[in-house]
Amino acid sequence: MRKLIVLLALLTLLPMTAWSEFEEGVNYTRYPRAFPVATGDKIEVREIFWYGCPHCYNIEPEMQRWEKNSMPDNAELIRMPGIFRESWVPYARAFYAFQAMGILDKMHDALLIEIHQKKNRITTREQIADLVEAKGFDRKAFLSAYNSFSVDSQSRQAAIMTKRYGITGVPAIIVDGRFVTGAGQAGGQKQLFELINHLVGLATEEREKVAEK
Repeated sequence: MRKLIVLLALLTLLPMTAWSEFEEGVNYTRYPRAFPVATGDKIEVREIFWYGCPHCYNIEPEMQRWEKNSMPDNAELIRMPGIFRESWVPYARAFYAFQAMGILDKMHDALLIEIHQKKNRITTREQIADLVEAKGFDRKAFLSAYNSFSVDSQSRQAAIMTKRYGITGVPAIIVDGRFVTGAGQAGGQKQLFELINHLVGLATEEREKVAEK
């Protein structure tokens, strides 16, 4: 009887144990050569997303909680709009325009909510400008930023990097330019953030080994 109780106890621990050890090639993929990062000494955690993606909308609250409460001190979150086709460009330009205006913290969530929660079809520059104005920000300043050389360059670079990273969908997470994964590979949203922290640890170890040479 005692052996049976012990066996049952071990079985209840199996799911937790299974997810405590992530496997390369199953839960994440290692790039043959690491991509450059934009975070200097910090480990870059790059989220590639699309405003029209329901999965990106669903994961955003968890992403923000992770960034605030669980992200390792030596990591930094970078968001990059993915561009798989021409129709995704207005959203990418909007993201970089928000960033240039210093209103990304307000408009990022606002645009996601407008599309996915309020079910308003917003796909063009003018429609996004209408939303910016409705939220109390300068419409002309937004359009100026949207059409600027800087935003155009950033959007073109995002399109190039979307291809180079070799991702096939969003949201995708790239850690320190070395590893790529997503919620599906991780086994779910909860496991995804555990995996991100695991990969930050791996990237930290690999950086330290290089520094020792």
